[in-house]
Amino acid sequence: MTEDANGIPYVVRTKFNNGVKCRVRREDFMQPSPAGTISFGAENATFFYQEEEYVSGRDIYYIDTRHILPLACQFLTVCLQKVAQKYSYNYGMFPELVKQDAVLLPVNDAGMPDWEYMAGEMGKIHEETASRFVLLNNLSA
Repeated sequence: MTEDANGIPYVVRTKFNNGVKCRVRREDFMQPSPAGTISFGAENATFFYQEEEYVSGRDIYYIDTRHILPLACQFLTVCLQKVAQKYSYNYGMFPELVKQDAVLLPVNDAGMPDWEYMAGEMGKIHEETASRFVLLNNLSA
């Protein structure tokens, strides 16, 4: 693969930078994973929401969350990290194992996951974080 700053994200088994090692030139042979999914690596045991299509390295999998609001997916990645704590490099986090894990989520009156609530809560966190950055920036000015 050839690095290209304007290319497609290359997701690998890292816990940093949303799992993105770099961007690479899109090639015809590539079969990108879809945008709007949650990626995870078998050995790094970290979940990341991927806003864009991406290609990945070895042992990178995804949960199809394209039907869920993006901010709710970010909330979900935080919940999934609790599950990831039991996995290690020696005990890989493969899809068959992850499917057996239970994740507690807020539910609506119908007992279904409350994606709107989750998106709203994550939106509040984004706003609080942005205002803190403004305050920090003003302190350093």
